[in-house]
Amino acid sequence: MHETKIRVQYYDTDRMGVVHHSNYIRYFETGRTEFIRACGIPYARIEAEGVLMPVISVECRCFLPACYDEVLTVRTKISGEITARICFAYEIYNESAQLVCTGSTTLAFIDAATRRPVRPPEAISQFLMLHS
Repeated sequence: MHETKIRVQYYDTDRMGVVHHSNYIRYFETGRTEFIRACGIPYARIEAEGVLMPVISVECRCFLPACYDEVLTVRTKISGEITARICFAYEIYNESAQLVCTGSTTLAFIDAATRRPVRPPEAISQFLMLHS
């Protein structure tokens, strides 16, 4: 599991002064990107291997509002087995350690040239599983 801190920006909030639900998906992406970077294999390295990782599904469930200038903690982990797909699970907590929302994203591994599904390079798959 990896933790990433995100400060809520004014532009992330709606008229009610709370984070607009669509921004949680951006927070998930930040958590996922930082998780992969912390594993030592940033997206640029995966893409250099000729593999792209498009998001193919997103799920988000909100429980509490998050507000402007709060520092949120995004906890990211790999959920399940890595095949031609990888699923990440997220929990976002507020400064009071209350669960704000949960979610998941599923990404496919595709060949950059053919755009067809592929298994991830073995070294990357093993490395991600060791750090999940």
